[in-house]
Amino acid sequence: MDASRTTMDAPYYSFLKGAPLNAASIAYAKVVSFVAGIIVARMIGATQYGMFNIARTVLESCSIVSPLGLDLALQRHLGSAPERLSIRLGQLTFLRLLTFGLAIIPPALVAAGLGSYVEQSIYRYPDFANVLFVMLIALPFATDIAVLGGAYRGVLNPTPFMLAHYVVQPTIRLILMGLLFVLGFRLWAIVVATCAAYVISWVVLASVARKDLAGSGTSHRWDWADVRSVLLYSPSLCASVVFVVWIRSADSLFLGYSGSARDVGQYAAILMIAQLIGLVGEALGQTLGPRVALCYRNNDFAAMETLLAENIRRMTLVSAPIFAAILFWGDRMDLVLGPTFAVDTSVVALVAARIFVQTILGYSGFALSMTGWHVRETIILGCGFLLSVLACWVLVPLFGQLGAALASFATMAMINLVRYTVVLRMFRIRIIGMPVATATAVAVATAGMVWLLSKPIDDRTLLFTVFEAAVFLALFSGAAWRFLITDQDRDIISNLFRLLRGSVGRGK
Repeated sequence: MDASRTTMDAPYYSFLKGAPLNAASIAYAKVVSFVAGIIVARMIGATQYGMFNIARTVLESCSIVSPLGLDLALQRHLGSAPERLSIRLGQLTFLRLLTFGLAIIPPALVAAGLGSYVEQSIYRYPDFANVLFVMLIALPFATDIAVLGGAYRGVLNPTPFMLAHYVVQPTIRLILMGLLFVLGFRLWAIVVATCAAYVISWVVLASVARKDLAGSGTSHRWDWADVRSVLLYSPSLCASVVFVVWIRSADSLFLGYSGSARDVGQYAAILMIAQLIGLVGEALGQTLGPRVALCYRNNDFAAMETLLAENIRRMTLVSAPIFAAILFWGDRMDLVLGPTFAVDTSVVALVAARIFVQTILGYSGFALSMTGWHVRETIILGCGFLLSVLACWVLVPLFGQLGAALASFATMAMINLVRYTVVLRMFRIRIIGMPVATATAVAVATAGMVWLLSKPIDDRTLLFTVFEAAVFLALFSGAAWRFLITDQDRDIISNLFRLLRGSVGRGK
């Protein structure tokens, strides 16, 4: 495969391949979660929202560890030997039972008294033990969903997993939450709806998997050495993901320990708003990993540099305006969520900056993890986790929300700076160019100009805030189309609109 094919065709055709279902599913889940988050925050206030967020963070952290890395290892285990696919699918039942059984342990421990200890000694919130227990009931089901997701990716058919996890689950959660709100429940409406959504989406996915992932052979005919091999290397494949999740959760967990539930609720709301920065950008990297691996296999470092640099540039183009809008108007979220969510502008700015860096540079890790240097990526993330814990331990008790935001931003900046340096020295490629800095500067400068010019007449209402943001987005779009977008970008946009019009026409 020549370089032109890798660098030119791949970005076009992988990006324009319809509307990739995984990207659409992720975007749908983010939008639904954002809407649900606004409803929840308005209904229960900052204090109870903070309690729920801590319990949810514990569930998400446990659900990363409990699959034992099989959500990643099964992709390699099933995809590396097509001739043994049926036999290895037969091993899936044992692996699922193993992880499901292990995932029962945390909720059992909470029910046996660990939850009461946590409530009395760490997170001193009324009824927190019961909230944590009900949330952790979902852990075995979340674990099996992750394992099945790895298996579906391993057989190159991720569609059932994407639909169950990113479409069915958030939809069910929103519907159940609304019904329970109508019946008069508040905090428990969210807790029960979240747990039930995991269970229902698991039922859907497990039912489909019985047919899709049916294997052959009985337990006495299994190659147990083969089973042991996947269990031996799966934890190392999961280590990087575990570190990433813990790095992202450390600020909220330390804030929950040192601060009040109200502080955590406000901070969680800031994170919810800031997640919009990656709404479109994250979808652009869904097929980047295999393309980087292909370039590395072909020893085509120029093509690898182009792929990574172009991905970061395009993610910056779509993420920078959202980042700039949140930077200048994000502290007005109390106009939507209510007066209990009045927050410090500096906290919003630091959280938004962290999510922006995380969004545009997160996929640069493929330069190591997809080229056989995944151990170095794990070491970088492990050091980042230690830095995050140390920074949060020092800063959060002193500065509260500001300390949590500062610690998380410093950690994310350090990780990406070190990774960039390692990639530059190893492969002699530069994945961050001037277009990234230019797009970011134009977005921030344009938003700042609109904010300053509007300040004399700004009455800090929701309607005027929407007007200011709309003016900024219109100005940035015009500047980007004229000065920041390449001819190739314009062709991609034109083709996407052409495909969209064709789909609408066929629908009629």
